[in-house]
This record gives sequence, structure tokens and C-alpha cells, in this order.
Amino acid sequence: MEKQKNSRTEQSRSVPTLRFPEFKGEWEKKKLGEVAEIWRGKSKHRPRDTNFLFGGQYPFIQTGDVRKAELFLTEFTQTYSEAGLMQSKLWGENTLCITIAANIAETSILKIKACFPDSVIGLIPKENETLVLFVKHLFDKFKRRIQSLSQGAAQDNLNQEKLSNIEFIFPTLPEQTRIANFLSAIDDKIKYTDVQIEKMGVWKKGLLQKMFV
Repeated sequence: MEKQKNSRTEQSRSVPTLRFPEFKGEWEKKKLGEVAEIWRGKSKHRPRDTNFLFGGQYPFIQTGDVRKAELFLTEFTQTYSEAGLMQSKLWGENTLCITIAANIAETSILKIKACFPDSVIGLIPKENETLVLFVKHLFDKFKRRIQSLSQGAAQDNLNQEKLSNIEFIFPTLPEQTRIANFLSAIDDKIKYTDVQIEKMGVWKKGLLQKMFV
């Protein structure tokens, strides 16, 4: 009985179990579409692989680029020409890229101006509602839940409507900022540690070459 009671308490909880002490009050449940603008990428021309669309100066982000990126997306494997841009859209920095086909619910924050196709959704937080870093961490936390929304069709996919109707519980903007900055600092330390581990591995291989006949 006590176990069931605790389970119900957890389900109805509107504040986290771990919290920065300077913040009080309950978090508020909101749909993602209430706190952010959510639009699909554009790639109108058919067929999509027509040569004259590519090879220009405009980065063209694809689902694989989002999957390979970490917190921020700056690298890409393809570019659009002026013709490519005309049938697409140029997204600004700090857009959250969300894959909705193939690698579903992969996310990364755009740090360049770029185009992407309709297999990627762009999320832009509304001012005074949420932060792109906070939403990115929400997607990391609830990735499996978001992926489950894509199941049931002949081919798994998300769409703009499903994403807009997802409900999350949001704290105030100052608390969002505190959480996002804290988690991002941890990401930086993890990345630094990974680099150091890789360097140590290279160093060890060099020692093995020299220390054994």
C-alpha cells in the first residue's frame, strides 16, 4: 500500500527531487507548442537529389548531421546553391534541430545559419517562455518517451502536431537558466575528459611501440 502511495506521489509531483535551494514554488505543465515556435524544414523541389540544388554556400543540415552532432551543430556534409535556398528556408542560430524520420528525436542546437529538409523540425523558443538549452536537455531526458510517439505507423515518424502537443513541466525562466547552464557545464567537462582519454590512449600506443621488442 505504501509503495502504491509513493508511486502516485511521484506521478503527481510538480517539482523535482533535486533542486537549487534558491528556487521555490511548483513547476507548470505546458505544451511544447505554447512555449516555442515549431516548424518543419523545407525541401520542396522534386526530385530532391537534383544536382543544381547543391554545391553552394548555404549549409544543408540532414538527419545524419544532427545525430552526429553533440550539444551544438556546426558541421555539415552538404550545401545548397542559390536554387536550393529558393525552395528551402534559412534557419538562424540557436534553433533546436529535431529529427522526425530515420534517427527519431535526435537533437542539436544550430550554431550556424542553415537549411534543412522536412525530415528535420526547427524549434525556436518564445521570448520569456523557455530557453533552447533547457528544451535540449528536456529532449535528452525524455528521448524514449518522445520516440514512442512515433510508433504505430507503417514507418515510424514524428510530426509537427505531435511535437507541439507534448507536455512538459517548466520552472520559471531564471530556474531554467540555472539548470541549463549547470548541465551544459557538465557536458563541457565530459567532452574535455573524453579528449584527455583519447590522448592517453594515443600516448599508450606510442609507449607500447617503444617499450616492447
